Amino acid sequence: MVYLLSPAEVTRYSQQIALPEWGREAQQKVKSSRVLLAGAGGLGSVIALHLLAAGVGALRLVDRTRISLPDLNSTFLYRERDLGRIKSAIAERRLKELNPFGTIEGLGKAISEHNVNRLASGCHLLINAMPEEPAGDFLNLVAVKHCLPLLTAWVGEMDGQVTTFWPGKGPCLACYLPEAPVAGTSALMGPLPGILGGLLSLEALRILGGLGPALVGRLLIFQGRRFSFQEKFLKENPDCPVCRPRQTHG
Repeated sequence: MVYLLSPAEVTRYSQQIALPEWGREAQQKVKSSRVLLAGAGGLGSVIALHLLAAGVGALRLVDRTRISLPDLNSTFLYRERDLGRIKSAIAERRLKELNPFGTIEGLGKAISEHNVNRLASGCHLLINAMPEEPAGDFLNLVAVKHCLPLLTAWVGEMDGQVTTFWPGKGPCLACYLPEAPVAGTSALMGPLPGILGGLLSLEALRILGGLGPALVGRLLIFQGRRFSFQEKFLKENPDCPVCRPRQTHG
């Protein structure tokens, strides 16, 4: 179902609607979309802000971790008075103030094999903003099962990466990362989540609005020390234990 825009929404999103490749039709698709976002830290909070501000209709934000003082170095969503509280709960409250036309649901739980299908139910797009957690593996299983796009970003020190895994159109997460990633360094330059989160948000809006993905089969790499972008092409793994059995048996 595609929801029509109210006059207030047309005004609110007028700058996006004015884009020749966008228009009302794309904006209505975005309004009618539902997104599952894993992670409400630096990356996740930036992505949530961008998507809701841009008009995404419903956002389900899942994160059980608590706000710590180092978190405030890389996010604008939390305050010192929030220290020790569940990120997703505080994020839900703050994000509701951002855009009255969007629905935000914050869930303070871990994504597991037992709840991932329920959490992803009805969603058109999946985002993993906590790639060092096992959530990505569970989200990938849902992406493979339902042929959903799974957008993922990584940040560390002064570097970052972003890509789109879309089983059926390109490699899945397991094709590229056959093993769980090793926990990264805690060193992080504050603006990195904003840079990578913005790029991922733009890719999400492209997909939701019907423009199509730009990063399927492409890993975009930002190197902050040299202020340069590179890309690496990702291919489907013909021996992938996750997506190949699904494609073989239909």
